[in-house]
Amino acid sequence: SSRVENYYDISLNVKGCATLRDSFTNYCEVEMLDGENKYQAEGFGLQDARKGVIFESFPPVLQLQLKRFEYDFQRDAMVKINDRHEFPPTIDLGEFLADDADRSQPWTYALHGVLVHSGDLHGGHYFGLLRPTAEDRWYRFDDDRVVPVARDEVFEEYYGGEFPQSAQSAAAVPGMRTRPNSKRFTNAYMLVYIREALRDQVLGGETAVPAHLLRRVQEDRAEEARRQREKAELAHTLAVKVVSDKQFAQHQSFDLSYFDQRQPASNPLFEERMPRDMTVRDFAAHYAERTGCALGSFRLWTMVGRVNKTVRCEMPLVGAALDMTLAQVLESRMPRWTDMRLYCESRPDGGPTDFLDEKPPLRTNLIHAKFFDPETYTMRGLGSLYARDTQMVMSIMPKLRTMAGLPPDTPITLYEEVKPSLIEPIVLTLNFRQAEIQNGDIICFQVEPSDKSVPRIPDFFDSVQHRISVCFVPHPTRADDEHAASGANSPDSEPLTITTSSKTPYDNIAQLVADHLGMSDPLKLRFYTVSPTGQPRQPVRRTPTTTLAEMLPSAMFMQPSLNNKGLHEYTVMYERLEVDIVQIENMRTIRVTFVGRSMRDEHQLEVLVPKDSNAQALMEATYSKIEQLLRAQQRGTAGSDVPPKPFSLRFFVMGYHRVLLELNGSEHMNLGTPGVSD
Repeated sequence: SSRVENYYDISLNVKGCATLRDSFTNYCEVEMLDGENKYQAEGFGLQDARKGVIFESFPPVLQLQLKRFEYDFQRDAMVKINDRHEFPPTIDLGEFLADDADRSQPWTYALHGVLVHSGDLHGGHYFGLLRPTAEDRWYRFDDDRVVPVARDEVFEEYYGGEFPQSAQSAAAVPGMRTRPNSKRFTNAYMLVYIREALRDQVLGGETAVPAHLLRRVQEDRAEEARRQREKAELAHTLAVKVVSDKQFAQHQSFDLSYFDQRQPASNPLFEERMPRDMTVRDFAAHYAERTGCALGSFRLWTMVGRVNKTVRCEMPLVGAALDMTLAQVLESRMPRWTDMRLYCESRPDGGPTDFLDEKPPLRTNLIHAKFFDPETYTMRGLGSLYARDTQMVMSIMPKLRTMAGLPPDTPITLYEEVKPSLIEPIVLTLNFRQAEIQNGDIICFQVEPSDKSVPRIPDFFDSVQHRISVCFVPHPTRADDEHAASGANSPDSEPLTITTSSKTPYDNIAQLVADHLGMSDPLKLRFYTVSPTGQPRQPVRRTPTTTLAEMLPSAMFMQPSLNNKGLHEYTVMYERLEVDIVQIENMRTIRVTFVGRSMRDEHQLEVLVPKDSNAQALMEATYSKIEQLLRAQQRGTAGSDVPPKPFSLRFFVMGYHRVLLELNGSEHMNLGTPGVSD
């Protein structure tokens, strides 16, 4: 008997076979089945037979797997065979074909690929040796490196076996004992041969490569070229960020502006990568051209990070500093930063024509001013002014009123913006040195409030420090069944995003969400924190002191993203309740699995029952939920006004994959019966 089998590759023995031809001979060797090893022929019983393999044909591309790894019965483990096994550049396989095989063309195969493993059974390195054309040129593909190799290296280096005797004895010292001959652990484990008669057809030209692959290669090359350009650009350029009075006027937070992703997209800074060897003077000319302002209408200041983590102006870039390179300024004044941060001071009315190179008045400090309007609850940057150390703080009040457009006799209150958590009132009878106000500090002021209900500057900064953006979405597994079944666009399907303080009380948040959902009772909402994977966690407990901050995940486990306004963005889930959350505190949640008549459909339900009730309350509450479920399933087929058919329910307490108890309604729902209470 015989059977025909298709094959993708051929696995050939290495052990006991010195050459590739020996491996083919071993593969096709005929085995005699006689004696106790006779062949069981159907209908004829045990018969002497011959068992072997003969090939009807070979494919155009022949892949040969050399069995370098095999099981060693003596060691009871897999081992690598490092024996020498030679493979020729060409091999004629016609002798291994059946007698009736097609021999109109020779069955000579040429080697075009060698896959190599270097190492042992437990680890190593793989690489390939390929001959991509009919020419006898070989290349080594080793990870992302492709290098040409000599022909001798392909055939001799990777046969395996022992190292040449000359190489082993070269380091031998007369009179010293030498170690036994060792075998090479880098050798071929797979060969790729191409039939010479079909080689031109198999290899083909570049036009035979599919268009999408050529496009992919071109895209990869373009991407690699882009990365190389960016890498070269990063090495020879640095990022320069400039804040001017224009951005300062619209900034509604701390400092003059933010220099990171917290800066709102609606108020962008000037930011470009400039050559490291560009001088400050040349950069000023470039900045003037890009912003459309006159070169002599501004002066540049360096900005540094203070110990209290604020960013303030430090020194003007005038005189010899204009001829320094950007890299020198960055390394000398801002060594902790990878980008350069500058402030562009606008020339005041009546100022010198060449304001860029004009030094500030001697023994004065540059002070920035902000004005707070409690009616619009906004902070406006007014620009800057100069003050001497010995000058009284109250002496700048007329200037501040003029900058804010206030009447001369308007009473104002001054604060110093020390850091986000420290906004201090300024004593007007002190001078600037006594008030510890120095170069780059910020003074905030407002019209003196007429009563205590008017917001003050510390209140504004407190709200800014705790201002966040929160998106409220419905609980994924507890969404309202009726809205889900109807398919209508319910309020639950549209998330609610609000911007508020993390100190907002729980009840205020519940009222906002209830108004969005059209609910009359905000207490029938329950909120859940969200895990880093986007799954709901434990419900938020409502107490008189609970705020929005308790609804947010801990910063230890989850770093929030920033929206286009530079605010931290969080997600909170909510659930509609049948009873208000106050009653839930006196009730227990019981998980019920409802199995239909077909015993195939399962529905997970959560039923609320009073803590001191019996099983009858559970049955009644479950019946009501299942009735709603069946009604929702019928909607769209029988009409919403058709009630579900009457049904009866049986309740079982399950545990350890078996029935523990059938409930009759009299059982008490207490914590002492975990099966019932859970």
